[in-house]
Amino acid sequence: MQLFHEGLKDLLNINNYISDEDFGFLSIEVPLPEIFKNITTAIPVYAIGLNLRREYRHIAMGIKALNLKTDNILVFEAYNQHLLLLLPLLILTGKKIFIMLHGNQQFAMSSKIKYWGLLYLKLYLNIFKNLKVLLLEIDDDILEPKFQLPEKSKIVVPHPLRNDVTPRLKPGERLKENQKLKIGIVGMIRADKPINKLIEKAQEYINSNPQVELIIGTPIAQKPEYLDESKINIADTTKEEDYLQTLQTIDILLIHYDQERYYYRTSGVISDAASCGCYIVASDYPVIKHQINYPVKIGSTFENFDELQTILEAAVSYVKNHGQDNHWLWREKRTAKHIAHLLSS
Repeated sequence: MQLFHEGLKDLLNINNYISDEDFGFLSIEVPLPEIFKNITTAIPVYAIGLNLRREYRHIAMGIKALNLKTDNILVFEAYNQHLLLLLPLLILTGKKIFIMLHGNQQFAMSSKIKYWGLLYLKLYLNIFKNLKVLLLEIDDDILEPKFQLPEKSKIVVPHPLRNDVTPRLKPGERLKENQKLKIGIVGMIRADKPINKLIEKAQEYINSNPQVELIIGTPIAQKPEYLDESKINIADTTKEEDYLQTLQTIDILLIHYDQERYYYRTSGVISDAASCGCYIVASDYPVIKHQINYPVKIGSTFENFDELQTILEAAVSYVKNHGQDNHWLWREKRTAKHIAHLLSS
């Protein structure tokens, strides 16, 4: 099954750890009929075609749900604004439904249609007790009440690890004495992931520490032109295998997100990097903070860019002295086995 977020794939294994019931899975990555795809992509306004394709995929998930023979159904992703027909189809199955929310509440804070979709979801959650939502990392009680979901409908689970990668250093293993540490800024370069200030601060630190180098990993087609003028190592992460290889090459992931987009939302890149053994230096938002501190500390957060010099220095020292020992402990509470227990208890 193809998932929108590859880092969630370990959850496809939860049936291996549950004896008395089983899960069927629904993914938003439903193949589109070629004629429908061609028609919607030909629409001059991109957003209209995109939303038509998403609506088709949500309806297709609901129809598929009616044919699943499992006890439970896990919906990997759904968008607030496309729940109108999906929710009644899910309820018609009569099964226990788990919907994973990824950013839905965050996006509802800045979009009316997504907020209305959240209200529609809350209505269903209040009426149907077999409908549950999965919140990643922490409860939503840190949000304004209007964005919170009914208490009895929520199950909090950690963001699963990637089971196709492991930390580079074994427990107890350390980097060689004269080995250069690599700080990486990895992922798609978008408006909600500004990197200019990160590069500036990272280079300031590197200029005073010749034992550290900077790598930027991004899909080459999205690379801003100004990076061509720099002397920074650029890694093309267009392909999934190159993306993971870059994460396994670096020692410290440095990442910053726009608060309006990520205050209450997990980061897939952080989860992927942590699964690869990277020490994480990231924005100080509640969900991300939990992501890199549960069940053990594998990184640090920063509130402003002026802190970065000190935090990077501490991160380099930590990696040298502690290796990736904590990352092996961090993995234990993020496996499909552990999450299966949370869903079946």
